[in-house]
Amino acid sequence: MEHIPGRRRNPWIDFALITFILALTGAIVFFITSEDGKAFSHSQKTAAGSPIDSTVTKESSTFPEVLVVTEKSTERSVPFFIQYPQIEDEKFNTIIEDYIQKSKKSYINDMLKSKNKDGNTSPPAALTIQLDTYQHNGKYFSFVFTEHISKNDKDIKTNIKTIFYDKENARTIDIRTLLGEDINSLETLSHHIRTRLKTSPTSRRSIWPDKVDLATEPRWVLFDQFAISHNELIIYFDAGMIAPAKVGPLSINVSLSFLNPLLASDFQQPIGTTETPPASQGNEQKRVALTFDDGPHPEVTLQILQCLERYHAKATFFMLGNRVQHYPDIARKVKDAGHELGNHTWSHPVLTKLTAAQVMNEFATTEEAIFNATGQEATVFRPPYGATNEAIEQNLPRDGILWSIDTLDWKHKNADKVVAMVKQQIHNNAIILMHDIHQSTADALPAVLEFLSKEGYEFVTVSEILPYH
Repeated sequence: MEHIPGRRRNPWIDFALITFILALTGAIVFFITSEDGKAFSHSQKTAAGSPIDSTVTKESSTFPEVLVVTEKSTERSVPFFIQYPQIEDEKFNTIIEDYIQKSKKSYINDMLKSKNKDGNTSPPAALTIQLDTYQHNGKYFSFVFTEHISKNDKDIKTNIKTIFYDKENARTIDIRTLLGEDINSLETLSHHIRTRLKTSPTSRRSIWPDKVDLATEPRWVLFDQFAISHNELIIYFDAGMIAPAKVGPLSINVSLSFLNPLLASDFQQPIGTTETPPASQGNEQKRVALTFDDGPHPEVTLQILQCLERYHAKATFFMLGNRVQHYPDIARKVKDAGHELGNHTWSHPVLTKLTAAQVMNEFATTEEAIFNATGQEATVFRPPYGATNEAIEQNLPRDGILWSIDTLDWKHKNADKVVAMVKQQIHNNAIILMHDIHQSTADALPAVLEFLSKEGYEFVTVSEILPYH
């Protein structure tokens, strides 16, 4: 048989082919590792070793320090959509990735088990992990993960996970650190959250009271699901933890102004302004803080509000909890008019004659009544009769605010005498004590406001005047 020798291939063709393969490989590697927001492929293996393909994107967020990673399954049988943060701190990134991988692995394996049982007739449940990011004081980040497993657009399971991160010190912070490891602060927070859950119009109809008691025991681990946003601490409870699962996760927001004394010193905010008020210079601005105790009253408080509005004057109302409970609409009108809300205890007792627990109950129940009526927490506190001591000041979250001028309206109930007392004692940065439960006080107020206006006084709240004391 005749042998026909094969042709020898041109070496330039081999070179071109090798170059093309190398270029293609490099392009694929670049595509997979790119972090400029373009999608790249990813494979997640189940416990059985079966790969689950997904695409991953990385995009910038509202905060320059934080990238948002989005991972989406490309397999219809195991659908998931996951978001999580990535920063320069690798230790933090490892914590996040461990959480994501654990949640994803558990979900994938559950779906595959369900598929083996049901075959392909039942539509798969979907996993979604949604990320919300909040920044506080420019140095703290709250990362809140809401993990949903849903089927046919109905939630099967919803959990919350939070991480509070200190970027200056590259560390995560738990509730124990936030409260300075002070068990008394935890007990105060625990009582506050429990009372809020049981009295809030939005939660009290759906919660299980006995479950709330268990979930709000003063144990550190029960309060580690938290975030800080818009100067409020948010405490989260998973769906099904304190209410039926169909209600979904519940949360309670607590003003940082209320919590400030409970926080560790590193997290406390300066009271009032951080700047020292300017020294007196001849034409110093005159200020006065009008305060009204013991209300709200269904008639007198409304008259006082109308008078204050005519003079464009702001005031501070120190309210009794039991009266707020009876007249929540009046308390709400005080808030809506832009006045400051103050706590004056529930029943106006002499606090120095009560036990520490009784004092706290007087304070906390009034906080709840004011919040439930107005949707806003009190910002200041005044002890009845001005009766306080060091133990009370240390145990309550706010210092007691007294006064510098007592009109004695509670004693003489005479409008002319109220006006005379103000004229005799007025001084700059005065805090004037009156009561919005006496008709004589409402009758005296127009003359008081007229006099102070002519004297050049600006009407401010207690919080606004305190820095000048």
